Amino acid sequence: MMTTEHFVLETARAATIQEANQRANLFLTSVSSATIALAFVAQVTRMGLPFVLFSLIMLPCLYFIGLVTFVRAVQVGIEDMVHARGMARIRHYYTEITPSMARYLVHSTHDDHLALLADVGLRPRPWQAFASTAGMVNVVNGAIAGVFAGVMIKAVIGSTLALAVVAGILAFAVSNWCLWQYHSHSWAGAEHKLKVLFPSGPDRSGAAVQRSEGSIGKDDEPEAGRGTQ
Repeated sequence: MMTTEHFVLETARAATIQEANQRANLFLTSVSSATIALAFVAQVTRMGLPFVLFSLIMLPCLYFIGLVTFVRAVQVGIEDMVHARGMARIRHYYTEITPSMARYLVHSTHDDHLALLADVGLRPRPWQAFASTAGMVNVVNGAIAGVFAGVMIKAVIGSTLALAVVAGILAFAVSNWCLWQYHSHSWAGAEHKLKVLFPSGPDRSGAAVQRSEGSIGKDDEPEAGRGTQ
């Protein structure tokens, strides 16, 4: 039964990764196509009023696509985290039945945040979220928001280029900060709802969590292995 559950969780993780990649690919393809369209319109209209109107219509649409892609990427990431924790619990169950098996397992048998990060050789850092699919979409979406703000200021107020650039940078920063906050709060809320049964540290069954030494390269210290999440 546990083998079947492990297979189901592994399949579900693969599905979440595939969905995240497909959504990110769709978003980046849309951005690329819109950029080419804007370049053609700018060349034909010589950056005139039609180009400005086209930009003001196109850029919010791109931002919306990026926004829903970002939200779904966050949701998919949380789903993947839940599945990974389930697989870690199954591995812990195996070590409870056969303690000698622990030394042969490559991945962690703990289901807390630090153990999951250590599994892939990462450490808890504030900017780690930007390395995810959702983080990448966040940055690109912020750039779209910045361009839209700059074009809007230039078209409506008719101000200097410097003011438009400042408005664009401000919109980029605000968009990135807001979406990053959403990402952080969503992830923290999901982790708060999940009960950690087997935290990192000395195993409650009497054996310490053991990961394959080869899985973390030359770093063979147990503390380094557990602290990389």
